Amino acid sequence: MSLRGSIGRLAGILLAVMLVSAVSGCGGGAKEIKVGCFYPMTGSNAMKGQLNKNGTLLAIDDINAAGGLLGRKVVAVVEDTQSKKENVPNVVRKLIEQDKVVVLMGEVASSNSIAAGPVVKQLKVPAIAPTSTNPKVVLDPEDLTKLNPYYFRACFIDPLQGSVLANFVSNNLKKTRAALLYNIAQDYNKGLAEYFKNRFQKNGGTIVAEETYPDQTQDFKPQLTKIKQANPEVVITPNTYAESGLILRQAKELGLNAIFLAGDATHAPKVIEIAGDAAEGLYLTTLYAPDDPDPKAQAFAKKYRDKYKEEPNSNSCFSYEAMMVIAEAIKKAGKAEPEAIRDAMENQIKDLDVPSGKFTMDPKTHNPLNKPVVVIQVKQGNFVFVTKVAPE
Repeated sequence: MSLRGSIGRLAGILLAVMLVSAVSGCGGGAKEIKVGCFYPMTGSNAMKGQLNKNGTLLAIDDINAAGGLLGRKVVAVVEDTQSKKENVPNVVRKLIEQDKVVVLMGEVASSNSIAAGPVVKQLKVPAIAPTSTNPKVVLDPEDLTKLNPYYFRACFIDPLQGSVLANFVSNNLKKTRAALLYNIAQDYNKGLAEYFKNRFQKNGGTIVAEETYPDQTQDFKPQLTKIKQANPEVVITPNTYAESGLILRQAKELGLNAIFLAGDATHAPKVIEIAGDAAEGLYLTTLYAPDDPDPKAQAFAKKYRDKYKEEPNSNSCFSYEAMMVIAEAIKKAGKAEPEAIRDAMENQIKDLDVPSGKFTMDPKTHNPLNKPVVVIQVKQGNFVFVTKVAPE
């Protein structure tokens, strides 16, 4: 071969290597598809964060076992928000700018998800909140009359949950006197309390006491003493599992004999550990129950138990579902690029089979259509399915 031919061949090889390197370095040709998860792995919501992580990884196991997405392996990049909303913007920015994720999942608490809204909108990377139920999560942080184009949700919203909770008290328990005790600093807690209150009063019920507390509260006896004096039939504690657990225990110590009810944020085994036998009889509205008679719900529960040797809850289930929504969006988009995923998530997720039933994303609200509310109760130290309520 001539010198000119050798040089030409070498140049061709070098050009090919450069092209392969360029392709493998960009989002469309990377070997892995990175999903960023901003979850509370430490702090007050750490148990929930671990459940969310477990559900996410279980979904990714199933996706990769079926060949991955677009012929590529899916990996989760998990960052800890430490359960603090002030940490969320920097955590989300890191996942996008440094880790180069193409889509995000998070957070658990509604206030923390809301804190991510401005960042995902600015950097134009879609996010889906598995279990954040406050309506503001998917709204434009600059104009709450509009949607945030880059935020979606996998679960029902608090107006529905609050209404179901109020109707259950009125229609099933036949109670008319309720008290409220909630964290005034958190959007989820305030919102759910307000939605319960509005529907309960429309049903003819009376709010006999309404007490609040700030973040980091450990002693609830001053508020519970006032509630006891009002003699309610039911007490609504729309708070985290840690707060609700302490409230239940301290209420029993004060001899406050009322039926306690809470929302999905209390649905974690830790509330029973914290409250002890004071948790007995507690009712919860939630997203999922492993003893739901639905075969798909039970199949997920078995799969989760086999892997983690513990019971799943709504966080683990809906993180699994949110990851499956992401996977479906990437399949529909035909490429793992943020804008394409966003478009597909908004417009092409219809009748997807998930453990809680069918999943269809409403493009007008960025919320799933027709997600039912599950009611459970603590009996003999376990969560037990009571009923499932379809949206009105």
